Amino acid sequence: HRDLHSFPTRRSSDLIWLGVVEGDKVQKGQIIGKLEDNDIHALLDQTKANLKLNEADLKDAENNFIRQKALYKTGSATKMDLDASEARFLRVQASIDVAKANVHSQEIAIENMLIRAPFNGTVLTKDADIGEIVSPLGASSTSRAAIVSMADMSSLEVEADVSESNIEKIKLNQDCQIILDAYPGKIYDGYVAKIIPTADR
Repeated sequence: HRDLHSFPTRRSSDLIWLGVVEGDKVQKGQIIGKLEDNDIHALLDQTKANLKLNEADLKDAENNFIRQKALYKTGSATKMDLDASEARFLRVQASIDVAKANVHSQEIAIENMLIRAPFNGTVLTKDADIGEIVSPLGASSTSRAAIVSMADMSSLEVEADVSESNIEKIKLNQDCQIILDAYPGKIYDGYVAKIIPTADR
């Protein structure tokens, strides 16, 4: 099958939900599985709280900077006081940018725990069960490298042996008809995509 596809993840995690079985047709972008993400949600809550703290500090730092500018103009504050208040204001602004980036990063991590179909196709095999560990580094005795494999059934390849007496009759892009032993009454129209002239012992 062309467009055979497995679904890797970016970290090892437990599979907590699988919404498809062999033979199911899926649409591009459809959520077909979910990995454990409680720890990521906890980190997201933490980064959101940190962002709120920095946003609260920003108002105080801004008011202090404005006050120091006014005092400096009247000679009631030194240039050092003004510079310190400005530095704090700029530092809190930078901290907010970092906090927003951290929130965005955790939101992306949560999205990565949702396994979506990359194209319209059909599920061929179910490669993991609920509770199993799915690892992006490959399968092992304790983990799976993918949860399912699927193919675009509108684009199929057939590999067939051709006898020596007939191989010269085959040309690239030649139209052909394909009949499978399992479905003798069904004829598939195709064309010759590649010829590999190797001998079979």
